[in-house]
Amino acid sequence: MKKTLEYLKFFLCGILFGTANVIPGVSGGTMLVVFGIFDRLTDSISGIKKILQNFWFLFTFALGAGAGILLSAKVIKTLFDSFPIQTNMFFIGLILGGIPLIYKFGTSEKKVKPLCAVPFIIAMAAVIGLTVLDRMNIIDIAPDAVSGFDLVISLKLLICAAIAAVTMIIPGISGSFVMMLLGVYQTVISALEEFNFYVLIPFAIGAVIGIILGAKLISLLIQKNKLMVYSALMGLVIGSVYAILPDGFGFNLQSGYGFVCLLFGVLAAVLIEKLNSSQE
Repeated sequence: MKKTLEYLKFFLCGILFGTANVIPGVSGGTMLVVFGIFDRLTDSISGIKKILQNFWFLFTFALGAGAGILLSAKVIKTLFDSFPIQTNMFFIGLILGGIPLIYKFGTSEKKVKPLCAVPFIIAMAAVIGLTVLDRMNIIDIAPDAVSGFDLVISLKLLICAAIAAVTMIIPGISGSFVMMLLGVYQTVISALEEFNFYVLIPFAIGAVIGIILGAKLISLLIQKNKLMVYSALMGLVIGSVYAILPDGFGFNLQSGYGFVCLLFGVLAAVLIEKLNSSQE
């Protein structure tokens, strides 16, 4: 029963990770840290041997991530179109509810010291800076029309997917936002809705390559200086709250409903943390 609950958690975390990576401004990596599986995932895909050792964990998580991406392509778009404030506030609640868990993981070996403020501030400023650029409407790239196999477009999708995938597992950085910067976001979203495998196959291959390479790098950094890495992660996570703060938020009825959704998000994160603690 305990093992079943554990794999159910991995599947649900995968769904949220996949869903978050479809939404520009929302970080899938933040969800990994919030739910306490960031270290395990980055370590599990940092080499062939590690992948084989953690096969069922990765399989369950990947299944959830795939389901999240496919389901959210339409569902999340509908939610954001119909209830933008409430949906964003729920994700903010998930992030805020997970901050104590991030602090706990980061300080498990050493206590916080003044030098930790440096990576924290730099990381938070980076996320806020990217968000400001996004809100200035600097990004306006027309999507590629893909109706058949095209070697050039396939190579472009593979390379862009690898770059975006690295950012997908970095808390606070939106993989979808990076895809928009690279000019492939609308192409991929349209392909998900239409099941266009001429786009999805090269993109999936590039994403796998990027995630494995990115995980290896992050795993090495955590091994060298866990406290500083988690200080940067905390900055990225807190900065991401500003990144997904919805337009129109203020003293109005919609924001009141949004606040209720935020509380549900916090509650969900706390329940996940309790599940982690019970397993430990």
